[in-house]
Amino acid sequence: MAARGGAGLPEKPLKTFARDILWRLLNVVAAALWITAAAFRFVHGTFQSVMPGIALMLIGIVSVVLEFWRPEVILENCYFLWNFMGRGLFFLLMGCLVIETRVVSYVAAGLSWGIGLLYIVLWFTSFTLFPVASMSRRDLEAQAY
Repeated sequence: MAARGGAGLPEKPLKTFARDILWRLLNVVAAALWITAAAFRFVHGTFQSVMPGIALMLIGIVSVVLEFWRPEVILENCYFLWNFMGRGLFFLLMGCLVIETRVVSYVAAGLSWGIGLLYIVLWFTSFTLFPVASMSRRDLEAQAY
């Protein structure tokens, strides 16, 4: 196998790469819906609606950025985002936070809850996508990109 990035790391198989792209796309769509639902919170213009909108927008933007850039400090300190149970609970929480009276909020919450439940179900299977909790820090660093 060819080396990736000159670091002597083996390339990922194409099958895993395509599966990874699909999951990342699903996560980015959910985060984009969070951002859209958060933008609609600015319509009311009250403090009670704008402040959660700002928080949801920031969380959505950070979620999109972390799908493509995974710094080592985030891998070490926010490890719940890289195992299925942690990410599933995160998506369930985001579904609860994003829900409001608009249709886009219902769609964003429903998609978040569906993805969250899917991640939790995948926790109990042998499906692997993210680094698993039993990996050492050295193994985590090798998978960071």
